Amino acid sequence: MRLRNNHQAGFTIVELLIVIVIIGILAAITVVSYNGIQNRAYDTAVQNDIKNIAKQLELYNAEKYVYPVGNSQLATLGIKVATSAYGNGFGNNIHNLVYCRVTLDGPNKFALVAASKSGKLFTYKSATGLITESSAWAGTGTQSICQDAGIMQTDGNDRDIFYYSSNWQAYVSG
Repeated sequence: MRLRNNHQAGFTIVELLIVIVIIGILAAITVVSYNGIQNRAYDTAVQNDIKNIAKQLELYNAEKYVYPVGNSQLATLGIKVATSAYGNGFGNNIHNLVYCRVTLDGPNKFALVAASKSGKLFTYKSATGLITESSAWAGTGTQSICQDAGIMQTDGNDRDIFYYSSNWQAYVSG
């Protein structure tokens, strides 16, 4: 007479729970790491964009002895930006990429201010050629954006907004 062994091989509930917890921890680490890499990519794209725009502004000035003003002159620059790298904006979430300029002669001829999708704000000043970074902007309008960037302004004619109320200007491609 033979005895039957009814014992089946398999995983216990505890072993399965441990595997599920380990997979969850690895997934969480991966998501956090991916978001950090993606935010750095957004920041780099925005910084490259404002450097390229600054070069285009300087080339225009070298040729015409004045910085471009308004849509018709800015349209001649062929401005291209990585639009997907920009966030909702600043100034009540309606402005994103702002070009500030002075009408009087001063050390800062212009500044560019842009917000990345990561939430960081970048400012380029023509006097230094450097990009500075801040985590937030606390102003109330584009005039204070420009003043924070070192450009004293008198009215709205001394700045152009490349991104306004969720729309890019027609002369900006991306």
